[in-house]
Amino acid sequence: MKKIRNVAILIIVLVMCLGTLAGCGKTEDSPVVTGDTNDINKNELQMDKEQVYKYSDNSDITGLNPMANTTGPDNNVQNFIYETLVADVADEEGNGIIKPAAAKDWTISEDGTIYTFNIREDAVWNDGVPVTANDFLFTFRTMATPEVGSTNAWLFDGVILNFGESLYNDGTNPDYNKKPEDIGVKVVDEKTIEFTLVKPYGYFLDLLAGAKPVRQDKYEEFGDNYGSSIDKIVMNGPFLMESWDQNVQITFVKNESHWDAKNMKLEKIERKLIQDPATAVQALISGEIDVVTTNDPNWKELIIEDGRFESMVIPNNAPEFLGFNAKNKYFKNPKIRLAFSLAYDREKYIEDLREGEGEPLYSVMPGVTNVGDKLYSERVNGQNEVLKELMKKYPDPKALLIEGLKEEGLDPDPAKMDISYATRGTTEYSKKSAEWLLQQWQEKLGVEIKIDMIEWNVMWDRVDAGDYDICTAGWGPYYNDPNAILELYEPVNGYFNSTKSGWTGPDAERYAEILEEASNSPDNQKRAELFVEAEKLLVGTGVIAPTYCKTSTVFLAKYVKGYYTNPHSSIDYSLMHISGK
Repeated sequence: MKKIRNVAILIIVLVMCLGTLAGCGKTEDSPVVTGDTNDINKNELQMDKEQVYKYSDNSDITGLNPMANTTGPDNNVQNFIYETLVADVADEEGNGIIKPAAAKDWTISEDGTIYTFNIREDAVWNDGVPVTANDFLFTFRTMATPEVGSTNAWLFDGVILNFGESLYNDGTNPDYNKKPEDIGVKVVDEKTIEFTLVKPYGYFLDLLAGAKPVRQDKYEEFGDNYGSSIDKIVMNGPFLMESWDQNVQITFVKNESHWDAKNMKLEKIERKLIQDPATAVQALISGEIDVVTTNDPNWKELIIEDGRFESMVIPNNAPEFLGFNAKNKYFKNPKIRLAFSLAYDREKYIEDLREGEGEPLYSVMPGVTNVGDKLYSERVNGQNEVLKELMKKYPDPKALLIEGLKEEGLDPDPAKMDISYATRGTTEYSKKSAEWLLQQWQEKLGVEIKIDMIEWNVMWDRVDAGDYDICTAGWGPYYNDPNAILELYEPVNGYFNSTKSGWTGPDAERYAEILEEASNSPDNQKRAELFVEAEKLLVGTGVIAPTYCKTSTVFLAKYVKGYYTNPHSSIDYSLMHISGK
């Protein structure tokens, strides 16, 4: 299976996941809830006459073409105007759920490889044309066309039958010789579409929730200009884009033709562009917007004292971690790698560098990660936090380091080690983070490490070439499953493959086998247990050192009701209304 994840894709993923509340990844997560539970019955709700919700973002969108959806803002805006077969949204408990959208229902074959979706009879585009199975067939065939360059198409490589073999068919590799019409997507009838997978994928619905449709006649009519403006698209979502004043505001209005219009209370949504965080906070206080995210302690105090807003802490789904180059003469030894991982206090890191905003990681998986419909950590009773047990087993990481040095026949004096730490950028935070880590390692291991302050893109170039000792990295998963993170270190096809990580040998080979076994299993409990095995190899031998994942504090006007969110799922706007403004 061909997996190409270059630096551009990495940045896109991080922007989408770290810059938005409803970015990537799906399914059930730790609940974050505010507002009143909504019975969907308008008569029982005390609703204001004006149902307008206002929010801000710090970046404009690049366009409205789902094939060229490259940023978090693009994705969030397109969620309003395009409806996928299924939706991944937060429910009243704040849990992420997969719910019917353009498809009213679906069936899955006993072996988990064939998904059949029945499209709603009353699903229509905004010009009155019915939504059909052919719309989704055309969408996926277009995604699988190499010349199109669909930005998110790689997600379905190795998932949908023959998809990657078409997507990467450049005429030079006999293993990639399929055409878009060969992919495992077919129309059964006008309102029924079928997907055939390479093997069972428990997170296929999560992926599908992000596949926004384009209609063939309009896509071909507008060509390269599709999505460049409102008049060069057709929409089938719960809202229609009324206006797009670039770098100022986007306005959405309720789609009265949408099949679920009767349950949508909001009549209008205004998205304002506010780049300065302080200006956004001021806009919240003045009533220009209804919600803001800030981690600035001064602004947080001001908003709390105001008394008109609710607050919630949103955990993130993107882990930050250190990588140790296993080709290095020191870090080829797992004891040396692990010593460095155990020798810094993750909770103190968050306290000292992030003003308490963050979640310490002892597993590479943030706490909101799911396997199927349950939290990963709950399925395995916390056994995924392998570093906690290792901290008990090795209370003196310096002794472990010296043991590793002796095994390699190297000078056992840690002070003689020659190691550099490559920063991920040259910001003040990058500098402080590096200095903090180096102080921890000096105090607990007795090592003196050089800081190599380099720009973001230079660091990634060096990682690609395997030219580093220690680096820092992060990843925002596109779907809510441990595989989305663990596959990064698959030694052949992963983003951080053995060329970049230097990780080879029996442990790396076994790691690949575990991931393949988990991928083939339809049993989510079995998969979760396999992922723990994988973490014991990846984290337990110090190939990477999970550090933390971010958290964000959201402040919401109390008159906004039915606002439910979590880090993986989109907001279900059918549950929202304005009351008491």
